[in-house]
Amino acid sequence: MGSLFVIVVIFGFGFPVFFYLINLTTEVRADGLYYRFFPIHLSFRKIELRNLTTCEVRTYSALREYGGWGIRRGPKGKAYNVSGNRGVQLELSNGERILIGSRKPDELAGALKFTMEAKS
Repeated sequence: MGSLFVIVVIFGFGFPVFFYLINLTTEVRADGLYYRFFPIHLSFRKIELRNLTTCEVRTYSALREYGGWGIRRGPKGKAYNVSGNRGVQLELSNGERILIGSRKPDELAGALKFTMEAKS
């Protein structure tokens, strides 16, 4: 009976709360793109602008290309997405590809390109 209660609490309360809390925050700062996939990342991760070679807005299929939403790896690289099908595809100088899902991909790409040009 005790283990049934634990399972009900985890699946009935724990998972729904976890999925409710998930969010992806991105910030373009003078020195790089900062992102945090909360509650997986408790602090921001940074992609330095000097390592960024291209950034393009694109439409993608989370299921077909990456196997779903969240932090995923696929043939086209790594993806951070919560919902939707639009984002910014980044390519780094080491050849790594990262997709950042966004509700405002045009604004994100514009801010990145503006900041990259200002640093040049």
